[in-house]
Amino acid sequence: MKSLRLFDWSKISYVARGMLVGVLAGIIISLFRLSVEILLDMVIEIYQFLNENPIWIIGWVALMMLFAFIIALLIKHEPDIRGSGIQDIEGQLHGSLKLNWSSIIWRKFIGGTLAIGSGLALGREGPSIQLGGAVGQGVNHFLKGNRSQENILISAGASAGLSAAFNAPVSGIMFILEEVHHKFSGVLLLTAFSASITANFVAYQIFGVEAALNLGSMLQFPLEHYGHLVLMGIVLALGGWLYKEVLLVMPKLYSMLPIPPYLYGFVPFLLVIPVGLYFPTMLGGGTAVINMINGRSTTLWFLIGVFVFRFIFSQISYGSGLPGGIFIPVLSLGALIGAIYGNGALWVTGIEDIFLRSFIIYAMGGFLTSVTKAPMTSVMLITEMTGTVTHLMPLAVVCLVSYVVTDFVGSGPIYEELLYRKVNRKPRVFEGEVAEIEIHVEVDSNLDGMMAKQLTLPFGARIIKIRRHDNEFMPHQDTVFFAGDELIITTDKGFVAEVRKRLNKLN
Repeated sequence: MKSLRLFDWSKISYVARGMLVGVLAGIIISLFRLSVEILLDMVIEIYQFLNENPIWIIGWVALMMLFAFIIALLIKHEPDIRGSGIQDIEGQLHGSLKLNWSSIIWRKFIGGTLAIGSGLALGREGPSIQLGGAVGQGVNHFLKGNRSQENILISAGASAGLSAAFNAPVSGIMFILEEVHHKFSGVLLLTAFSASITANFVAYQIFGVEAALNLGSMLQFPLEHYGHLVLMGIVLALGGWLYKEVLLVMPKLYSMLPIPPYLYGFVPFLLVIPVGLYFPTMLGGGTAVINMINGRSTTLWFLIGVFVFRFIFSQISYGSGLPGGIFIPVLSLGALIGAIYGNGALWVTGIEDIFLRSFIIYAMGGFLTSVTKAPMTSVMLITEMTGTVTHLMPLAVVCLVSYVVTDFVGSGPIYEELLYRKVNRKPRVFEGEVAEIEIHVEVDSNLDGMMAKQLTLPFGARIIKIRRHDNEFMPHQDTVFFAGDELIITTDKGFVAEVRKRLNKLN
């Protein structure tokens, strides 16, 4: 009995909550994933029918416009379902956004199903992560948890969302730690782990245990050709930089249209019709494209043409603000770059044809790293999606090179930039509610070695506490920050984004 009293029941409580979130998120995300796949299969069959019976095209155009109109209404009443949703989860956890979980769940589900299932170049991972986060927020609401517990369950739900979307439980956990929180926490890891594994188990019951991308077996990449991995990593980093720059410009281009933002979705819904009629393999997020070029001999000009087409199609689809993500479109573009580079390497150096598939898979991870700046998540996601670990070392090399070059050119994570642009458009006003910001001091950053009195923060923000190892203390003016310190800063909730941006510049 004494041992039971000494047992840490709080951790068991978080495991139970994580599993509850995982079950609910797993069911909702699996239904979402199933709905998208069923609708996309039907759409492809319909385009085959339309090619044989063109008289029905008029009716199909009307139906596509109806889909676009439904999504427009959903976005008009709930603007936070626009786009991927990952940046919204980050903003919610950082305290700069307030999201209505009950409104988001059903609107994101319907809007994402119609947008992705209609064949647009959008991925299911963003909506899945946002849906999972909304489930976590809802569970915390019914359990009457506090703000700290809400953040943990939102994170666990987001982790479960990515896990169920791709049968990738470890990637779901890694994504939350690396991309969203940028820190390691025992309770957070335990809860996210419970939710991610449980959600993946639920998804297994529906979709089986097959890898999300079954690209076939691979041989160990020869050490003498690792120079190609470095060169390809550089190319992928520059390609990812270009992709992000164009993606951030798209809202400005759409704003030139004489229509309100919630109607932008009509543009890609109109353009997807000729794509489906003449290039049906180009429909969807990009899985079909990856399967098409995998292990298949294609000309270099064909690959370049497909890349340019998919690049433009992806930008138009996501730039409109329709509910959908960019993971799969980014992976397909990376696969195309890998195929282009691999074909060139085969022609120039005479490397064996069997390694073309290796270039495709490594490039997927490298391009995703360049866009998200989350190399560990990219390595693990590609490993879990393809179901093989034989490429772990060369894949890590490509992702590392891509990350370093991306950092060198000053390109940041796409979701952080999307979040800043979203919250920065809102008027800066005092909301009268205190928010806490937590930031880890990075090695060799401007904060590392800085004295507290040298840190100037905007809008009345101030440091209230420092966590160093297992100790917490209140700083004084002469306190020196060291790498690994966790600074706890308070500010008005209306200025969280501005304060965080200032800290990120220093860190």
